[in-house]
Amino acid sequence: MNKKTFSGLVQDSRNELNIIDSHELNGMMEKNEDMVIIDVNDKEDVDQRGMVDGAVNISLGTLFYKADQDVPEDFKDNRIQDRDKKVVVTCGLGLCAAIGGKLLKDMGFKDVALLDGGVTKWQEDGYELKK
Repeated sequence: MNKKTFSGLVQDSRNELNIIDSHELNGMMEKNEDMVIIDVNDKEDVDQRGMVDGAVNISLGTLFYKADQDVPEDFKDNRIQDRDKKVVVTCGLGLCAAIGGKLLKDMGFKDVALLDGGVTKWQEDGYELKK
């Protein structure tokens, strides 16, 4: 049996995603592109550090059912039900976001991008996080 590791899952996931950098995301935001930005870190982490302006916080652990269309309505997150809408996933470093992005692709989302380096790189590139 082929044993999966966290780093292996991250790399496999990255291979399946469109990877964008901070400047690309900022440009998309400036053009008001129709997209949803998801920060998959836990709420406590996001509350402490902030997130990209306009992003929604849906932790990786809940993404499985919040993005599902076949669960009861009160389990779903209606912000992430449109499989045709562009989705950008992020987190602290982009590692969990890669896994979340791959999950969304597997669930039928057609246009999923990963913010390379996560919000850490976003800040290093001179952009602010909102709390």
